[in-house]
Amino acid sequence: MQTLVLDNGSFAIKCGYAEDPASLRTIPNSVMRTKRSKRMYIGDLIDATTDLSGLYYRSPFERGYLVHWDVELAVWDRVISGDVLACTPSETNLVLTEPVNNLHQIQRSLDEIVFEEYQFASLVRAPASRFSMLTASDLIYNGKLLPQCVLVVDVGHAFTHIVPYCNQRQIIQGIRRVDVGGRLLTNYLKETVSFRYWDMMDETFIMNIVKEKCCFVSQDFKRDIEATRGCIGRRKGNSSLGLEYVLPDFTTNNKHGFVLDDQSDISDSQLLPLCNERFAIPEALFYPMDVGIEQAGIHQAVEQAINACPLEMHRLLFANIIVTGGSANMPGLSERLQSEIQKLTAYKARVFTSSDPMFQAWQGACKAAAEGVGDWRLTKGQYEEMGAERAILHYITYI
Repeated sequence: MQTLVLDNGSFAIKCGYAEDPASLRTIPNSVMRTKRSKRMYIGDLIDATTDLSGLYYRSPFERGYLVHWDVELAVWDRVISGDVLACTPSETNLVLTEPVNNLHQIQRSLDEIVFEEYQFASLVRAPASRFSMLTASDLIYNGKLLPQCVLVVDVGHAFTHIVPYCNQRQIIQGIRRVDVGGRLLTNYLKETVSFRYWDMMDETFIMNIVKEKCCFVSQDFKRDIEATRGCIGRRKGNSSLGLEYVLPDFTTNNKHGFVLDDQSDISDSQLLPLCNERFAIPEALFYPMDVGIEQAGIHQAVEQAINACPLEMHRLLFANIIVTGGSANMPGLSERLQSEIQKLTAYKARVFTSSDPMFQAWQGACKAAAEGVGDWRLTKGQYEEMGAERAILHYITYI
């Protein structure tokens, strides 16, 4: 029986069969409505249109938790349809991710929909960080050994979670959350460029692409901010950090825009200059106070999380930090995080990240499915026998 792995992120779903890595697909986890034609698009169907200006998003998630089931069911129906994965739920085992510290009522709804609505044969459910932790052996010891203690920094769309693990079980008192993620950084970038250059407040789709293509984490913020003083894109300031982004004209040739280079044909194109915005926006991860959030930065949250764990684990946790999540793709993040953590501790700090951290949880879930999940898996028959409340308790024992 095949196993479907569904990393149900609040921004995008990473889905595919554990037995076939080539089946991996990324589907936007939202329903979108275009501004001009008012047409609705579910998930990846948005790729079929060039009307991408001023998209209205309806997400199944609010503040990182799954609450709008009508939207989520529409996206899941698309995922298992013949046009995407051609899944027959009654003949498929499901491995599903959920948020850290998910609410019991949401977990109950998840189980009911998986078993009663879709009729999946079995379910394994856990936070994405639990599956990301399983990839630590590949990142740290080349697949030879899974470290006894691992700290997962999951830089997601809504939040950044810091979750310590010992012997593959999370240490509850060490879990920390920073209310900064990819969505906040995109909104911060929108506001900044709208104040300085073009009004981009309605262009969430475009500005998210600009963030992914242009932003990076500075290793020395003061040095870079001095180097870009007076810089406006490539035209003024003579800084190597300045660039210009060619905004899309929403044709088949330029739907998403691109970074201007010397060979680009920019006749009749609108240019968005970027300079210190490229690295000033991601600083919110380390200094949330800059955007009005009275919380510690992710490096300080890591220290707090480790200090909340038993003393004998501290050295191992500082040495085995892995960074995962879609927003962890930002260049320079792991290097800066390691540098900032090292300033806070006398222990040796080591930060690891994969070549594509967005898919790390999916890869970890595939690894768990391949190695066998044993009693962690709950079959439909077992769920019907024990009921929803006992099913929730069943999964808690494995995270």
